Amino acid sequence: MANTDKRSRNLGLGASAAAAALWGFGGIFAALASAPGIVVTFYRLWLGAVLLSIMIFASGRRLTWSTLRTTWLGGLLLACDLVMFYSAVKLTSIVDATVIGAFQPALVLIAARRLFSERMGRWDVAWIILAMVGATVAIIGPGKASHHQVVGDLLAVGALLSFSAYWLVTKQARQTRDAMEYTTGVTIVAAVAVTPVVLLSSQSLGSAKVSDWFWIFLLTVVPGSGHLLMNWAQRYVDASVSSAISCLSPLVAGAAAIPILGQSLTGLQVAGALFGLTAIAVVAARHHEPAQPLSE
Repeated sequence: MANTDKRSRNLGLGASAAAAALWGFGGIFAALASAPGIVVTFYRLWLGAVLLSIMIFASGRRLTWSTLRTTWLGGLLLACDLVMFYSAVKLTSIVDATVIGAFQPALVLIAARRLFSERMGRWDVAWIILAMVGATVAIIGPGKASHHQVVGDLLAVGALLSFSAYWLVTKQARQTRDAMEYTTGVTIVAAVAVTPVVLLSSQSLGSAKVSDWFWIFLLTVVPGSGHLLMNWAQRYVDASVSSAISCLSPLVAGAAAIPILGQSLTGLQVAGALFGLTAIAVVAARHHEPAQPLSE
């Protein structure tokens, strides 16, 4: 049993890292689409709901009302996160939006101690903080002035709070729900929730150009696959640990911005990236063994 637990935990750590890497492309793809953030969110969620539903039925599974009832809160939080984040990258720089999001591990660490009795030593907390610092330096670097748009930054903060809550809700739901079924249910609920919002807004669904569908499809498949991977990993990895590993996301965003957006990295940014990667690796290495009972 111990070997099985260790193997599942190691697979969970790997899945968490892969998910964080895939999420790194989310802000870039959303920014490259010309349609407003709420329109991009609407199409990304409905396309994801259709694709996941097809996968569910193709695998012989079935969605039940019981599953949907347990995914409504996660779905609402995911809808809020995506609407605000995709809108934020339209109003403020990807730098601001990504750096604000990099502080998620701090919120999850505090909440996970109370909700799941996760034990984090002083060195664990220190390495998580160092991972956040490294990710921040890698994205900002020296002399990278950003267009400080108050509304965009506030939306990024809202996305941070929504996604942190979604992370914790998902961690709890995954104790009893299958990852594929949960992810599908959450996506369907999120798509339904965002529909009246976009219809009541001043944004037209027809504002999406033909070229936008390429980026919407990539948003659905690439970061969307990250959600499925991370939701699967949540059963085997502490929320505080997987959240720390998510600091890999802004590092990937910074690296991806070089070929996709034509940006370059300074020596300080490269050093910050290496520093952040080292801290993430240490956190993962310190928790590759199954958690011991609290009585020990």
